[in-house]
Amino acid sequence: MSRRHLFILMIALLLALTLTACGAKNASEQEATPVPEAQLHPVSVGLVTAIGGIEEKFYSALAWEGIQEAENLFTIEASYKESATEADYSKLLNEFAANTDLTIAIGREMDQAVAETAQAHPDASFVFVDAESNVPNVRGVTFDVLPPSYLAGYLAAGMSKTGVVCTYGAADTENVTDYMTGFVNGADYYRRQNGVNLDILGWDVYNKTGVLLNDQASVEAGRHVAGDFFDRGCDVIFAVAKEAAKGSARAAQKEHKMFIGATVDWYDVFPEYGNVTLTSVMKNTDKAVLDNIVAYAAGSFKDETNYEGTLENGGVSLAPYHQFEEQIPQKMQGEIKQVENNILTGHLEPALPWIYDENNPPASEEGKD
Repeated sequence: MSRRHLFILMIALLLALTLTACGAKNASEQEATPVPEAQLHPVSVGLVTAIGGIEEKFYSALAWEGIQEAENLFTIEASYKESATEADYSKLLNEFAANTDLTIAIGREMDQAVAETAQAHPDASFVFVDAESNVPNVRGVTFDVLPPSYLAGYLAAGMSKTGVVCTYGAADTENVTDYMTGFVNGADYYRRQNGVNLDILGWDVYNKTGVLLNDQASVEAGRHVAGDFFDRGCDVIFAVAKEAAKGSARAAQKEHKMFIGATVDWYDVFPEYGNVTLTSVMKNTDKAVLDNIVAYAAGSFKDETNYEGTLENGGVSLAPYHQFEEQIPQKMQGEIKQVENNILTGHLEPALPWIYDENNPPASEEGKD
């Protein structure tokens, strides 16, 4: 046997062992679907950022990290263009569509620009992160945040010393309220499992009403709403409100409360709030982008099929506990892992509103703020 053939055989055996090892991981720990490098074709990728660019928009930065991870796996040619104004969306998307294999757009605000560019370049392929799409050559990327929010709610309930937890959102959209629904249901699951008294403020999972800032999602508004919750006894707050959440984190620092972030790991992205950040519910944009680039390079990419980031594929997750690692009892950490496993196996449904019997609501004035 020649040295070349022997080398190829050794590589094949190593790949087989790697795939076997990956298969042994549980669903929540799996990385992108392993594909032998020999099956991945070179790809050119272009990323168009939201206004603010890589430095200011953390989800744009995460998308770029996903592209860089792909560069470590196989040969790709990658670059990004930063949008300064809304007028840049179409211009930059068209530039990439004409010159790259795969164009990636970040943020729902690009919806119209993505659709128009895709229609103008029917032979080009697009990935549209954090949005669904029904355009034939655009693959939408969405995230199922209900399960990790459920875990966050369970954790919040278990860590609360006052027996009151709370949540609020930026707007009345599923992209926001799914976080809140998961959180409320997870907190209530802890209440039922442990037989404790617990008030959950900010969101009524039956009537889908609660504390929503809408056009008032400023840092000051976040500080104010957090202060109101803290006055009512809440000591763990889950803020799904972008800039306003910073105001809530500052209020938590002042009042010595605990804060849970949304979308990214707040401990890493906003370290100034690390001392109150219990955990975060993360959309793993980097993982989603990596998966889609690998799928394209492997020839299994289907434009018309939307991608959903889930607990199972690692597209969403609960962030590490960081400074709270030693404060969270091992029993509680074990319960969180068990709850996650129960979600993955279908024994728990994070979307189900189990907070109370619909005809017998609790005494708290939930959702009537």
